[in-house]
Order: sequence, then structure tokens, then C-alpha cells
Amino acid sequence: MRLVDLDRVEHGTRLGRDVWGGASGDIPLLRAGARLGAPYLARLREGGIAAVYVDDELSAGINVPPALREQTRRQVGKALTVAFDRLPGVATRGASPISQELTADLNEAVHAILADLEASGDAVVAFADLATVDAYTMQHSVNVAVVGLVIGRRLFRNFGWIDHAGERRFDGTAERLVQLGLGLLLHDIGKLAIPVDILQRSGPLDDEEWKLIRAHPTTGVAMLTGDLIGARAKSVVRSHHERHDGSGYPQGLKGDDIPQLARIAAVADVYDAITSERPYRSAAPAAVGVSEIVAGSGTLFDEEVVTSFRMVVAPYPPGTSVTLSDGRGGIVSSVPPERADRPVVRVVTDANGNGVSPPEEVALLHEPELQISS
Repeated sequence: MRLVDLDRVEHGTRLGRDVWGGASGDIPLLRAGARLGAPYLARLREGGIAAVYVDDELSAGINVPPALREQTRRQVGKALTVAFDRLPGVATRGASPISQELTADLNEAVHAILADLEASGDAVVAFADLATVDAYTMQHSVNVAVVGLVIGRRLFRNFGWIDHAGERRFDGTAERLVQLGLGLLLHDIGKLAIPVDILQRSGPLDDEEWKLIRAHPTTGVAMLTGDLIGARAKSVVRSHHERHDGSGYPQGLKGDDIPQLARIAAVADVYDAITSERPYRSAAPAAVGVSEIVAGSGTLFDEEVVTSFRMVVAPYPPGTSVTLSDGRGGIVSSVPPERADRPVVRVVTDANGNGVSPPEEVALLHEPELQISS
């Protein structure tokens, strides 16, 4: 399986993975196994899809593990659909606090995500499952939850958490992960109070519109009335746009004054925003997202969070087409868990663009002179 720009897909190629569409992402726009002829390709373009996973001879045997099982995706999508439908009314119509039933459903969704991640072990998964642009808000919340929980698991394993006495601890991480996941799923709930035309506008916003955008973290917390959503989860909603150097919002917090779970959320949120298809901007490759996060280490983002991020998020995930520094072309076939930046590449063309038969598997971990140039 490999990821191919939609404009480069040959007619008749078999779709390798479901493409999701709709507000809840509950029904695939197109199922894996479909032969991509002109009607299907047109349908995908209309949905804002820029690239698809395909199964072909070049990529035979390359496994691209999805972040979530289909059953988990449906469960999380259903819980979020209900939350996104009900919670805006809590703040705008004086409705009752978030219900125990809804809280339970969201908690179960987080546990389901964690179970899927636990089952994958240290394998590098495909974080950005394909979705249409109109499903962005929903899909972004799911993606940020998955990326953030992957980072959180590694952060707590390697660095632990710091208690009120300033001591590093490695106990009690399971409950912290659940609170992190709950906050990540709801981190953008406040955006539901912002008009869609402002959220999706490709041009500049005026001062009042920017005030609305920058108010969405505090608006989101206002929606989470009552005590059923814990303080740690609420800290993610409130502070995921704070930045390590104090340049973020809504409070301009700096460094350790930003709750640790919110520091994780900041990295996950920015990474997915960069690498997801938006109504006003095309998705950037994973390598660009990783580069932006790494560039912000110690200034925009917490250094320990970025270190953990680099361990689990590959700049070149399995299925990515790459060019090596010696001019040969290939497809990333696997990523070693100990070095997410040094994948195994299946070389399929020589430096002149001619096909290589049979393809050669090159482990960059053992070829220090080779780099990925594009």
C-alpha cells in the first residue's frame, strides 16, 4: 500500500484504504478495494481529497497500520457527534450541564482509542486517516486525540509527570491519559460557537473575527459546566493554544505555568493542523509537520514533549513515496521504532527514473550516508 496524489492515480488502480466523509465520519465516502475510474476520482475531488492509499504491484506487502480500527472510529465519531450537537446549547441557551451519559460515552471512546494504541505497540501508525474537507472539525478532533495520546504515552514512559512538590512520578499515568484523551477530543468544542464562514475563510480576518477565534478555548470551557469533566481535561481545552515562550492565548501562559497535558495538546493540535486538508489550505506532508514542531522546540513547544513526539511520529510514514539523496526513488516500507526518522525504503527506480527489478529494500538506519531529499 502507498499514498498517491489523486492527480497521479492511474485509472483502474485499487483503493487501498477507506476514504471517510460526512460530518460524523460514520459512512465511508469510498470503500477500500474499489477500482478508481473517472467517476470515483471525480467524487473524491469534489470531497476535497488530495491523495489516497492504493494497492498496486510496487507497494505489494507494505503494511500501513491505521491509527484506529473501524469499530473504534465509529464509536468515537458517534460520541463526538452527540457532544458537538449538545454542548453548544449549554453555553448559549443555559442548558443543563454535560450529562453523565455523554461523559461516560466520551470516556469509553478514549478507552477504545487507548486500547487500539496499546495493541499496536510501538509500531508507527498512519495518523491522518483520509477524510473529506467538510468533516475537518470532527476528524481533526479524532486525529489530535490519537496523536496526543501517542505522545502522552511515550512522555509519561520516558519522563513521567511532575507533582505539586516538584517530584517526577511514573505512577497514576493511566488516569492522566484518560483525562488527556477527553480534553483532546473536546479541545475545539468552543469553535462550534464561531460562524462557519469565519472558520473556513481563506482570506484575512478582521480584529473582531480574530477575537472570536482566540476566544474559543474559554468558550469551550464554558460549555463544560459541572464536575463530570475533570480539571485536567478542562486544562487541555483552555490552554492548548498557549505557547512555551508566552506568545499563545488566551492567558499568555509561559513554560511550566502551562499544564503538562495542554503542552502535549499544543504539539498534537499544530501537527494535525499542518498535515490535514483544510477548506482554505492543502495538507502538507508529514515531514513538514514534523519539521515545524521540531523547529519550535524550546520556544513554542515544551522540549520534553517534542522529544517524545519525535520518537513516535515519523516524518516519512509507511507508504510514503520518497527520493533518496543519490537520486533513487522508492516507497517507505517500514519504520524502526527506535528511529522514526530513518525508515526502510523500497527502492523502485534508479537515479535516472528507470524501474528497478526486483525492488531493493534499503534500511537507512544502516546507510548513514543516505538521506531522504524529498
